[in-house]
Amino acid sequence: LTHSLLSQYNVDVVGLSGLITPSLDEMIFVAKEFEKAGLTQPILIGGATTSKMHTAVKISPQYFTPEHPVIHVLDASRSVGVVSSLISKDEDYVQEIMEEY
Repeated sequence: LTHSLLSQYNVDVVGLSGLITPSLDEMIFVAKEFEKAGLTQPILIGGATTSKMHTAVKISPQYFTPEHPVIHVLDASRSVGVVSSLISKDEDYVQEIMEEY
């Protein structure tokens, strides 16, 4: 993903799914690259190999701010509520995530 593609498609939120263990390292790399590029889209983390603990300890420190959080979503069916909270700029929701991580 590049800044120009995210802008071209007017991306609000980015989702990363980890289906195999090497995906976890790639997610860390993506978060670092988002930070370097000055991107501002929140990142949702999900998939079979992911966990809230890995997201909090390894991925979030690379990119998480109140303006663009990194959030583990246990199940894809819950992503709608998470995205809704992010798009509506629900500061309490993001604060809760920050405190949890």
